[in-house]
Amino acid sequence: MMRPDSEPRARRFGPSVVSEIIPLEDDVWWHHDRGPEDPDAKPSIARPAITLPATVLRSSPFRGRPAPRPRLGRAAINDNVVIDNAVAQPSRRSAGRIMLAGALMVAAVALAVVGLTVNTRFAASFGQTAEAAALLAALGLVIDLLAIVLPSAAAQFWRDQHHTTGVAAWAIWLIALGMTLLAAVGFAATNIGDGVAGRSKLVAEASALASDVARLRADRAGIAETRSVATIEAELQRAQPAAAGVWRQTAGCSDVTLAASGAACAEVLKLRQALGTAQRRDALDAELRIAEARLAPLPAITSGDPQATMAADILAWASAGRINLTPHDIHRLRITGLTIIPALSGIIFMFAATLLRGGARRRRDFLAG
Repeated sequence: MMRPDSEPRARRFGPSVVSEIIPLEDDVWWHHDRGPEDPDAKPSIARPAITLPATVLRSSPFRGRPAPRPRLGRAAINDNVVIDNAVAQPSRRSAGRIMLAGALMVAAVALAVVGLTVNTRFAASFGQTAEAAALLAALGLVIDLLAIVLPSAAAQFWRDQHHTTGVAAWAIWLIALGMTLLAAVGFAATNIGDGVAGRSKLVAEASALASDVARLRADRAGIAETRSVATIEAELQRAQPAAAGVWRQTAGCSDVTLAASGAACAEVLKLRQALGTAQRRDALDAELRIAEARLAPLPAITSGDPQATMAADILAWASAGRINLTPHDIHRLRITGLTIIPALSGIIFMFAATLLRGGARRRRDFLAG
């Protein structure tokens, strides 16, 4: 009659795992290098079954026949059967994986620092007093920290089979992310909007001045009079005695109604017209100098938001006119990107941690089957 502990071993075949239940109360100890040895003493406790990957069993020297039965009490044996070189050594993390994880970690930290600074300062700007500003800044800082660390914590909860806690962590992260996005949107919209408005104001001012300069130059170019005002006034003084006969009747050649008076005052009238032209010329020169002096220090910009304008133009050109976005649409997309990316620093940090944990996880998967 067969002893209970000598019954055939139960084998369970899975996709990649073969489990053997090895009886522990045996009379023979078998070392995989030296063969059978004399037993020392029967073990007083039952040893648990071990689970080895199929690759281990295929590489074992006992493949195809019942495995030897272990015993307790030997210094070289701790808990299970010793099978030298049976379990493959896990592969070390590659240099590329470590470098990639490090780059992601640096990016996550940089985004986190920028996001914390932006949102903290923006939250503090709403405070009417120093105390209120400090409290709002602290509140914004805590919310941003939650948005950074909760993704990694939620992923760890999920790996530890705490699914309810993991779902709760993700839910809290969504709330914190929403508050972070609101603060980032306000900061980006305020600063970018003010910057674009300032550039637009400069563009409008420069455009107006450039238009005035062009008009003044055109008017100045239409004046052919080159004599100075003083020269023309001197010539006018010399021409007035020739009209002395009609000077009183014409109120100084100002009210010429008769042909004889017109002939006498012709030279005076001509010089007066030249004097007016010279005075107009001098006024235009003064205005032109003032306009050019105001235009010179202004920056040479042609658009309030050249990035949005050029992006919309390139999209329309690349799509052959099928995509027609306005610069304001590009402005919205830019604010959206600058808002969302810093808020995802926690996700990027989780990616870096996952890359560094990859080797250990593969080792556990290998040993589990």
